[in-house]
Amino acid sequence: MANATRLTVTMPARSVTVRLPASPRFQVISHGLQGPPGTLSAEILQQVSEARHATQQLGSLMAALTQEFTYYGGSITAQEEAKQ
Repeated sequence: MANATRLTVTMPARSVTVRLPASPRFQVISHGLQGPPGTLSAEILQQVSEARHATQQLGSLMAALTQEFTYYGGSITAQEEAKQ
C-alpha cells in the first residue's frame, strides 16, 4: 500500500496506525468505436486533413511575413545609408 492515507494515534502505553487505501488518481475515458488495428475513423482522418491544411496556411503566412520583414528591413537600411 504505497499510496495510502496513514493516521497514527500515539497514546502513553501504545501507538496505533490506521492505513486507508488512497482513492484512484486517474480515470479511463473512452469514446466512439474502435475499428481494426491500424485504422482510423473517417472523422479522425478529416481532422488530420484539416490540421495539415491549417499548417500549410500557417507556413505560407510565416513565409510572407518573413519576406515583408526582409523587404522593409532592407528598405530602411538603404535609406539610412543614403542619408550618410
